[in-house]
Amino acid sequence: MDHITVSQALRQQLEALCLKSFPCGSGSWNKPHLVKGGRIPADTYWEDSDPDEESQGTLQDLLNQQNSPWEPEDKYNSEVQLLRELAVKCPENITDLFIYSYFKRLRIVNKEVTEVDAQLLKFQNLEELVLSVNKLNTVNSGNLPRKLKILELCSNQISSLKDVSVNPPPLLQHLGLAYNRVQGSSESMFLTADIWPNLVSLDLSYNDLTDLFNLVSRVSTLQNLHILMLQGNPLTFVTKYRGYTIDSLPKLCVLDDILILPDEKYRYSGLSKKKEDRENKAKFYVRIRKVQGIPNPSAHAEQQNLGDYPVTTVTYHVCYEFIEDQPSSNMCQSYTCDQPQQSTEGHEEQLYPLNLHTGLFKSDGSFWNENIEYDYVKEHTSTDLLSLKSFLLSGMKVTVREEKILSWPKVPEENAAVSKLDKKVGGKDKEKDKARSSSRGSKTDGKSKKKKENLIELRHDPPIVKTLGSAVMPLNNIVSGEMQTFSVCNLEPFYSSIEQQHANEKCPQNSNKTKERKLKSGRENVEAPKTSRSSSGKEKQKDTEMKPAEAEPPPPVALTVEMEVQLVCV
Repeated sequence: MDHITVSQALRQQLEALCLKSFPCGSGSWNKPHLVKGGRIPADTYWEDSDPDEESQGTLQDLLNQQNSPWEPEDKYNSEVQLLRELAVKCPENITDLFIYSYFKRLRIVNKEVTEVDAQLLKFQNLEELVLSVNKLNTVNSGNLPRKLKILELCSNQISSLKDVSVNPPPLLQHLGLAYNRVQGSSESMFLTADIWPNLVSLDLSYNDLTDLFNLVSRVSTLQNLHILMLQGNPLTFVTKYRGYTIDSLPKLCVLDDILILPDEKYRYSGLSKKKEDRENKAKFYVRIRKVQGIPNPSAHAEQQNLGDYPVTTVTYHVCYEFIEDQPSSNMCQSYTCDQPQQSTEGHEEQLYPLNLHTGLFKSDGSFWNENIEYDYVKEHTSTDLLSLKSFLLSGMKVTVREEKILSWPKVPEENAAVSKLDKKVGGKDKEKDKARSSSRGSKTDGKSKKKKENLIELRHDPPIVKTLGSAVMPLNNIVSGEMQTFSVCNLEPFYSSIEQQHANEKCPQNSNKTKERKLKSGRENVEAPKTSRSSSGKEKQKDTEMKPAEAEPPPPVALTVEMEVQLVCV
């Protein structure tokens, strides 16, 4: 990686302004500058003019004209435009010393800057410095101008506030560190009034800060702080985040781009004084609403099950993965699937990322319906806030699974073995029961025998699990600050390798059959004797009467799942 300093990037930007070349500067093209007094008499101007010379008005139009090749990158900066106009009117005044004292605002954005060097101290009147979208790992605060009031370091690679807090500009009012890599509870020690006495606005959004209570206690010493940005940090998942922060910082006016109203301050009054339950823990509710588009299994079952057995029970479950500290009781177990073992294992590895410690949870089973309504609500808790943020950014995987259980009547040998065990265990008690039952009437004996004969004990095979479809539910809006998200997930159908092979084989077989039918029908028409027109017409009418028009089947309904994920807050 190339080493680029702020002064090098600034020098390239100044060269792009063309302050000493056309259309600026004191070249031969600037005739009014060459004439004493800067003016040419009106009656002699057109006579003595050279085609290579331009007026100052024309040169300024070239600078400010839209889509001009000399249009600056930062065209909205009024200082740059005034400096270029001054380079046309008085080019002799544009010196290095003048430039160092002229600028009060510098923007060096997306220039791959890696170091803030000491050359920046030459800009003694600089009040605003924007170094966003660069490659800064650290910032030496000793190389920052002393009159600086605004420092924006958004979208860099800064992981610690130590260097920027050693000797910062004393008049600094805004510090922007959004979209960096600041993490660790020890970083809050660099956010006190001793280091930033005049700080009014602090932007730490979209970092990896996790300790809410330690950070707020340090920031509360900033007596002039009115704007605080913390959204995008894992600490915002804590249940008491907004209420605790508002009550701990009474002078705060804006939190995460949301204006703090008086009723909100009244609602959270006294929350910061409650020391119980001060734990950096997040709580989420996951709700499963409805599933649509599951194919009807009855037609397929009628074709296969011609006899009374096996008895087939089919239920449908919605499974999802979520990060949690401890495993839950309703997590999915390992089932024997009707898919090849290799493909099933590969599918399960995607549901259990090792770095996130996610678990697979499932709803209760429901029988088939066009719209299956679920009443599933589960609370998830997590103290690993950093991993939770990564999980929310990657999304939650949702699958719909079919569980098929085949039930068979027990073999007589199994029943005999069961009866022997009962005799051994029962012993004399069973003999007494038989004696009591013999004293009853013969009618009751006949009824009980008939009931025993009708009740057939069934044995159940292990469930056969089939994944019907899967999708990823986006949850990044929760990281951005929203409390809940509702999504209708369109699930992509999941095929095993065998099913995919059958689906691919169906198309060419059908096309070959149709071709063979056409050839056979053509041969029969050739070999058959020609009939009269009247007879052929009658046959056509009979065919049309016998064969009704086949209606096209309706298109299949897409497999969808309605789910909701809500962050629990105060």
